[in-house]
Amino acid sequence: MAISRMRFKANNNGTFYIDLAKALSLQERKLHRQKNIYTVYGGYFVDSDGARIDINTAPLTWVSKRAVNRGFAMWRKMTAKTLQDAGATSKSRYRDFKVFLNSGMGSGPLVPLDADDENLYVNTPEWDYSTLTSADPDGPGGTPADAFELNIVGPHSGADPNWSRIGLIQSWFDSRPLVDASQPQNIPDITDPLMNLFDAGDVIDDRLTIINAEGDAAPYDEPVGFGNNSTTGSTSNGMNLQRVSTARPTANTTLVAPIHGFQALCGLIQLVVGDDSSTNQWELVLDVETKGEKF
Repeated sequence: MAISRMRFKANNNGTFYIDLAKALSLQERKLHRQKNIYTVYGGYFVDSDGARIDINTAPLTWVSKRAVNRGFAMWRKMTAKTLQDAGATSKSRYRDFKVFLNSGMGSGPLVPLDADDENLYVNTPEWDYSTLTSADPDGPGGTPADAFELNIVGPHSGADPNWSRIGLIQSWFDSRPLVDASQPQNIPDITDPLMNLFDAGDVIDDRLTIINAEGDAAPYDEPVGFGNNSTTGSTSNGMNLQRVSTARPTANTTLVAPIHGFQALCGLIQLVVGDDSSTNQWELVLDVETKGEKF
């Protein structure tokens, strides 16, 4: 186990994002690939205004992981096929699959600072989020092919044929056929004459009716799940995300509040700092396991 203690800071209230893979790559001077599950053992939050901070991540479910893996497979296939068709080879040391958390996340997440609030770099390091380019062009007339980026949760951004972001969980749901609750019919037809040949009463019919009615549908919503529960395009702070920690210092008294441990899919974190923080900088320190968990 190797822990990297990272310090983040920003002004005022609002919504902020952290990409732990980017932060670790910068601080540890080594590429940390994003497609991992990153573990935060804990930390602390400091704010003299006593603002509340909510920490949200993508839901850590098998659906989320399956959706990200599907996007990764598509990206890898596109890259390999393009190089093969062009007769080119490329062994870029730093090429990596990178996605956004949601449609509200921009390309400039918070990066760790030193104890004097200075950046850990002079020249801005490169950290490009993956762009997929469709082989299907925008339309007739030789217009350019559609190119878009990826976010884990939430709906797609843009419209066909000009997408700007694709929601991986939404795309995964859209690619799967829905289960028909009435199929397969694993309980026989209770009106069948041969079934009723020795039926001396109605109790068997009543029991079969109950058995046939109970447990014949999934205990969850088939076309909707944690991560795509709204297709309206909403980017409100908590939409589709999982709350993993909350902290609130006491203004002018107890200025430091602990942060709970949690795991973040692809190391992507959303921070929502409440309206109480209006005049001072706030500080967040996280203890992060440097070795990500593959999925």
